[in-house]
Amino acid sequence: MEIIMADYYGTCFGVDRALDMTNEALNNYDTLYCLGELIHNRRVVERFEKRGLKVINDLESLDLKEGKKPTLILRSHGVGKAAYEYCKYNDIKIIDATCPKVKKIHEIVESYSSDGYSIIIFGNENHPEIIGIKGWSAGKAYIYSDLDDFIDNHKEDLSKSCIVFQTTYNTDKFNKIKEYFNNSPNNDIIFKSTICNATERRQNACRKLAGECDIVLVVGGKQSSNTKKLFEIGKEICKNTFWIENSNEIPYNLIKNTKRLGITAGASTPLWVIEEVILNVRKK
Repeated sequence: MEIIMADYYGTCFGVDRALDMTNEALNNYDTLYCLGELIHNRRVVERFEKRGLKVINDLESLDLKEGKKPTLILRSHGVGKAAYEYCKYNDIKIIDATCPKVKKIHEIVESYSSDGYSIIIFGNENHPEIIGIKGWSAGKAYIYSDLDDFIDNHKEDLSKSCIVFQTTYNTDKFNKIKEYFNNSPNNDIIFKSTICNATERRQNACRKLAGECDIVLVVGGKQSSNTKKLFEIGKEICKNTFWIENSNEIPYNLIKNTKRLGITAGASTPLWVIEEVILNVRKK
């Protein structure tokens, strides 16, 4: 069996940065909180928790007893403006691990919404990145999953609208949306291409890989948006595409007679997880 790796796979700059910042912070602080999971990879988060990281779901869970000044690391997906204001008011030290690409979207949304623009966001409304992005709007903000969702549900005037995208948005869906708005007669639409270039490279590499292989394994956390996109892209081209979190989920009964096995991984999947999968595939 030939194992073929995607041209681009695994952790991106933003995730690597967040991991490095958390490692350093755990070495320097006795107690470190994180608002939500740092990245969408449970195994990585569990490693940090064993070293003392305390994952909380809301800021009210912080210990603000008199004399205590907790340290909070902000997840790579980012948070809304209100979280920064809360931390400033309560004298909470922040270590900001927000991906710089996401941070740029926050700046765009804050700036244009302050100038009276409505914000249109394409992405998963339940994803923390999208929740955080919406939290930087000073006015109206609308979230849509794709072009059909927008066409069916957006009833507001498009004049003075700013459009942004989740950094891990599907590039095929993005291109359809871009074409639609390029043909729009409304000239007062600000269209921002905010998909991360690392996302685009990984999605294109996944398409290529799926066209070359009998089976594709997509390695990544089940909460990971970018890993889900890779799985969906692979499945469209190669029906035998499987989304696994670790080597325990490898479909050994299906791959044993495979001639060409492709492997890719989401941007929140560290190298040690990928290598573990490769090692176990080769053993079988």
